[in-house]
Amino acid sequence: MFLMWIVPLLLIGLVIYVVSGNNIINALKPVVSRSCPHCDQAVQSDWKNCPHCGRTL
Repeated sequence: MFLMWIVPLLLIGLVIYVVSGNNIINALKPVVSRSCPHCDQAVQSDWKNCPHCGRTL
């Protein structure tokens, strides 16, 4: 009987997840817009150095 509070919490969480449009998942994904010209690994547009090879972008 004391676990009956889980069902309303799960329903509220599901409603919030659906209403948010799955933005939580998209917010956690890294933004990749270009690749390093030296090692061809993915880098973010605001990085100054490549974290893979260490060279200047």
